[in-house]
Amino acid sequence: MRKQIYFIPVLSLCLLASAVTAQVSQVKFGKNRVQYHRDFDEWSQYESDNFITYWYGVGRNVGQFVVQMAEQDFAQIQSVLEHRVNEKLQIIVYADLTDLKQSNIGNEEAFTNTAGQTKIVGNKVFVHFNGDHNDLRRQIREGIASAYLEAMLFGANLQEIVQNAVMLNLPPWFKQGLVAYIGEPWNTELDNELRDAMLSEDYEGFDKLAEENPKLAGHSLWYFVGENYGIATLSNLLYLTRINRSIDLGVVYAFGSPLETALQAWEVFFLQRYRIDASMRAMPELQPIPFKNKRNLPVSQLKISPNGQQIAFVTNEIGKYKVYLQHLGDNEKKVLLKGGFRNAFQATDYNYPLVAWNPNGQEVAVIYEKRDIIKLLTYNLTTHKKEVSELAPDYQRIFSFDYINPGQMLFSAEVQGYSDIFLYYPVTRQSQRITQDFYDDLDASYVKLGRKKGILFASNRPDSILKPERLDSILPIGPKDIFFYNLETESPELVRVTHTPFADERQPVQADSSRFAYISDQSGIFNRELGYLEEYVHHYNQIIVFKDGTEIKINADSTLADLDMETVDTIFTVPVVKDRAVTHPNTNYNRNILEQHAAPRKSRITELIFNQGAYRMYYGDPEMSTNIEQPATIFSTQQSEAAGRQKNSEGKHRREGHQVLEESPSRNPSETDLPAEKQDTGMVYNFLFQSEFEVDEEQSPTLQQSVQVIRPAQDSTAEDRPTTSRPLFQTRALSLSSRSGEPAIYRFRPGRITPYRLQFRTDFVTTQMDNSLLFDGLDSYQANPDGFNYPPMGILLKANFKDLFEDYEIEGGVRIPTTFNGTEYFLTVQDKKKRLDKIFAIYRRNQRFIGEGTIVPTRREVNVLLGQFGVRYPLDIFRSLRATATLRRDRIMFLATDDQSLKKPVSNEQRAGLRLEYVFDNTLDMGVNLKNGSRYKLYAEIVKRFELGFKERITLDFNKGFMGVLGFDARHYQRLDKLSILALRVSGATSFGSEKILYSLGGVDNWLFYNFDKSIPTPGGEDIAYVTLAPNLRGFSSNIRNGNTHLLLNAELRSPVFRYFAPRVRSSFLRNFQVVGFFDVGTAWVGNSPYSSENPLNTTTFTQGDLVSIKVTYFRDPIVAGYGVGVRSTLFGYFVRADYGWGIETRKVQKPKFYVAFGTDF
Repeated sequence: MRKQIYFIPVLSLCLLASAVTAQVSQVKFGKNRVQYHRDFDEWSQYESDNFITYWYGVGRNVGQFVVQMAEQDFAQIQSVLEHRVNEKLQIIVYADLTDLKQSNIGNEEAFTNTAGQTKIVGNKVFVHFNGDHNDLRRQIREGIASAYLEAMLFGANLQEIVQNAVMLNLPPWFKQGLVAYIGEPWNTELDNELRDAMLSEDYEGFDKLAEENPKLAGHSLWYFVGENYGIATLSNLLYLTRINRSIDLGVVYAFGSPLETALQAWEVFFLQRYRIDASMRAMPELQPIPFKNKRNLPVSQLKISPNGQQIAFVTNEIGKYKVYLQHLGDNEKKVLLKGGFRNAFQATDYNYPLVAWNPNGQEVAVIYEKRDIIKLLTYNLTTHKKEVSELAPDYQRIFSFDYINPGQMLFSAEVQGYSDIFLYYPVTRQSQRITQDFYDDLDASYVKLGRKKGILFASNRPDSILKPERLDSILPIGPKDIFFYNLETESPELVRVTHTPFADERQPVQADSSRFAYISDQSGIFNRELGYLEEYVHHYNQIIVFKDGTEIKINADSTLADLDMETVDTIFTVPVVKDRAVTHPNTNYNRNILEQHAAPRKSRITELIFNQGAYRMYYGDPEMSTNIEQPATIFSTQQSEAAGRQKNSEGKHRREGHQVLEESPSRNPSETDLPAEKQDTGMVYNFLFQSEFEVDEEQSPTLQQSVQVIRPAQDSTAEDRPTTSRPLFQTRALSLSSRSGEPAIYRFRPGRITPYRLQFRTDFVTTQMDNSLLFDGLDSYQANPDGFNYPPMGILLKANFKDLFEDYEIEGGVRIPTTFNGTEYFLTVQDKKKRLDKIFAIYRRNQRFIGEGTIVPTRREVNVLLGQFGVRYPLDIFRSLRATATLRRDRIMFLATDDQSLKKPVSNEQRAGLRLEYVFDNTLDMGVNLKNGSRYKLYAEIVKRFELGFKERITLDFNKGFMGVLGFDARHYQRLDKLSILALRVSGATSFGSEKILYSLGGVDNWLFYNFDKSIPTPGGEDIAYVTLAPNLRGFSSNIRNGNTHLLLNAELRSPVFRYFAPRVRSSFLRNFQVVGFFDVGTAWVGNSPYSSENPLNTTTFTQGDLVSIKVTYFRDPIVAGYGVGVRSTLFGYFVRADYGWGIETRKVQKPKFYVAFGTDF
């Protein structure tokens, strides 16, 4: 009857409750963030018009760029989405990816991502610098777009968020693709990736592509929509999708045709392009390098030895890397270095390891990172010895490296937030800086071209003069060209090898004794181009010698306005000879060359290409003088036409013939206009100077579709396709004095930088129904001699407060039972700023019990007060060591109902405990209640009872009792296919000493209608200190077996059945609906084994009156099992479990039992 009374308010509150996150299993696991340095101790902030940007010491320069770039792009992103957010976005800037991974911000789910995806938590955006300011810009744009989309699609207030989160079920490609589309334009890399996917033999359509790569599929679809319907259509589609709570209806109302029609047009649009492009190209004719890569792991750093006989390369499996050495003759492969671990929760760092061959051909060097320390490993192929040293700590990150000679290296590295070129001497760890400015200097390679020794590198600098520059009024976001630096002359004037305002050139290497090679996407696909340097007369300088012996030099860009010829003795001209590059295309592949390297002595080249969904390596001796025609792809042609460049009569841009690049006459900073001798000649020279900067009157390019495409709703012609007045992206280097039509660069004012001060905000406030066990769920045995008292359903009110960087977290709450008996209060404070995390907690519960079986039932009040201090030392993201010290007081007071109870003293049980744990957790959430991976915990605990008195004097007695606990809990989740999993769990614990814990088996976690089986004998005596549960064992009530030791095995098959038939189902109930089959087996005992004679399971005592007492002993199998089926789903925002199980006891199947519970499974 009592259960029925309680059921009505419980059901009512469930119906009214707001959506909440499902409860997790009682055992706490969790992943870690590891701080390897103290750079995060001091943060600075800068508040601009629309953002608040934060950075720490070494990130100062990166932070300034982020401020200016975010303000530069803000208005354009806002206008595209046609939405406004009242709050300023907060951008957290990190110097590199390694530092980003050390941040405490965001839980593990928020950081589950693929490489290249910007992290978003609330209105906070996380960005990091990887040496490329254009990629940093992409992260900024994606972060802004993602924050705006969250507000636009899911609302700004709590009611809208809850409503839309339940009703608006968007496919992953929708948001990921739109964020990517706004983050960066469709480019050569994306076009190559989609080309390979769609021309692959395994291509099955958009749905399969979106399932495997939602970001690429979504980006391509939004690009298709923008090209065909115009950028303005995006905001309309977003609005219609939100109000209709369906992407299908949004597409119908926006385009006048269903989504399937649009997807068919998308497929035709790209397939036509790629098939036409493929007909004009061929795949590499070089010899493939065989290697086993069954899991198709990413390959990088393909480097060939100086003698052309061996290669080194790196494979990376989401963080677990291996460096291989392989002979090209017999293809024998050897692992040179391996490290890292598989990490699906954070972006994979493909920057490391880096590989380079020593010019002597006997050593290979590897640069890698371990615990945020950059290390250099050298391996001698003759002696097979490895030497490991640390690089100078000034380097934040190495982007590429090469050998100049056995004792000198060449780095492209990040220092103080800028990527520059350095010479490095490993023996002394000293460095010599070559470039010192804010432009990106990458892919540095040492070359010896004939008699010239120098460095080839890729950079987005606008001119060829090296000079120290700091970020101020120009943003380095232009495309990258190839430059040559002469190491012998050390002239600050570089040789500009390429000058392509709308294309990128990367990875220059020496090809043979006089030629170099690099890859360029000028044709729309990254192909190789070759070149050489030749001397030419750049200009003539005029030398004027006066009669007094002085002379003056007139540069080519200067004229003399007034000259007294009577003072002139001689005038002659001197040629100024410089180097220039002559280049020509060398390949015409149908896929991008991802990487290339060469052995100049052998004129041998290696290539890394991604084709048919796999990484493929090639090597060979190509003809260096061959000039290959490179017809432009359709995408490249469109980009050329949109940029307003000249096209030939066929409408196609072709790369053919030798391209000769000459620099216009310019002043060399080393040259001087002063007389040779500093003396006053009494003459005044009126010089007229030309500007060394080109005046560019060209207007901003417009984004315009120029190739006919297929539209799903209606036919179209080239004339009626939508255009935009301004481009979606500006890719030139921007300056404060911007041209007409371009937004001015935001002026950064250093005086507005302020130190960050600790500030807290409300992370969440929640009200929910809950009956989980708090703080380990141990009950005092003296207070509950009749069995464990499971908490009834209650209203949990909880609030969480965090500081901006989530280094400090405060959480407090109260749970009010529906019986209004046993209110619980708790408060936790976490300090995670340092590597050693600290946790403080306090818990209080006051509950009254009514005894049974007497005429006047006894009433007792139990008060539990518990305080904890814990520390956690993370070994890595998955492993940690934890320690928790506990002080607990259980006060048991009998309420006066008769004379006997009035005389009973108040009992105070005081205990101190220390618990040590080793925790591993690499599980990845595939969905609600669906995981993949493993997690386990090993723990040991000691508990000492003591008595602290304050009556007449302070007394402290430790001679009361002692308890030790050893236990483990291991779980593994195995994917059976893309949706279903097999979950396995084995757990056990034992307590020993003068006091023990009594474990009760049976039932499930968070059981709504808890039932305790009192027919099973329990061990009596004063050696039982606590009682607790050991679920799950279905088919029985709780306490089917008990003892101070328990062992339990669970197996579950979980399958979200409706997702097989309706992958796009909107209903959260159907989407999360799971059918579960389970099998549980376990035992608990007292003594040395389950079959010990000390186990009271087989003994039952029958009494009659005060004189007759009979003990009956009979056999009961201590091992019990249960099996059955169940269903799970989300109902009214709660994850509800229902199980129907049959128990097996002493080899007999029992009557089935039905369970209803809240929260997820183990």
